[in-house]
Amino acid sequence: MKILIPVVVAFLLFWACQNQNSSRSAGAIVSGEETKADSSAVMNNEIVSSAITNKEGITLKQTFNNSTGTCILELNGERIELQQERTASGIRYSNEHFTYTNWHGETHLHKDDSLIFSHFE
Repeated sequence: MKILIPVVVAFLLFWACQNQNSSRSAGAIVSGEETKADSSAVMNNEIVSSAITNKEGITLKQTFNNSTGTCILELNGERIELQQERTASGIRYSNEHFTYTNWHGETHLHKDDSLIFSHFE
């Protein structure tokens, strides 16, 4: 009887470990599928376009290329090409004359330090 108890405990531990490994394997497959879905979503969202209209009725068209870190804005028929800059929060794109920022739903476009477009969500 003394030998039977350790054998049963060892069997139960072995069986539990086998079940846990098969659960992890199934989880890894699901995680792999999620990763594939997420990466294809990123690939599909490489270029994101939108337009916002402020309270004055002015529309700013925006096209962001997430793979190159660039942004093309269109405001009043003018095409503005900007390069992404690092920020701690929000987004910021700029070139020698323009600066575009968006933080917590507040969008601002400056030209030579003058505000030319703003929008609040």
